Amino acid sequence: MKTNILLLITIILSLCYEGSAIMCHRCFSAMGGCGDDLVWWMFPWKDCGDSQFCVKITEQVGSETYITRECENVLMKSTRHRLRMPNLRRHGYCLPARNNDFWNPGSLTNPKIKYCFCNDWNGCNSANKITQKALPMSILCIALTFIFKRLL
Repeated sequence: MKTNILLLITIILSLCYEGSAIMCHRCFSAMGGCGDDLVWWMFPWKDCGDSQFCVKITEQVGSETYITRECENVLMKSTRHRLRMPNLRRHGYCLPARNNDFWNPGSLTNPKIKYCFCNDWNGCNSANKITQKALPMSILCIALTFIFKRLL
C-alpha cells in the first residue's frame, strides 16, 4: 500500500512544471489610455504564450506619434512588423526599425519607427521564459521511491 502511494506521488511530481509566461499590455494609441502614458487598469495584462518579449512600437508620422504595445510573437505574424523589427532584441533596447526599401538600399534603418523590448516584469511587459523542470524532478522522485521502498 505504501509503495503504491509513493509511486502515485512520484508520477504526480514528475508532471509538475515550473514556469511563467510573459504577460503584456496589448493596445494601440487610437484606444483611449494607450498613449505614451498608459492607463494600466484599462488594459490588463494578456498572456503572450511562448513570446520572449513585450514590444512597444513608437511611430512618428508627421506631427503625430502612434504607439502600439503587443507581444513579440503576435507582431512576428505580421509581415509588416516581421520585416521592420530589429534583429537584435534584448531587454531595455529601443532600436530604430529596419528599412527594407528596395529603392533606397543605402538606408538601413528608419528612425521614425522605434521598437522597444522588455521582459523583466509583467506589464512592463513580462516574466521569465517558460521553463520545464520535469525530468530532473522525475529522476529525484524515482530515486526517493526506491530508497523508501528498501527502508519499508
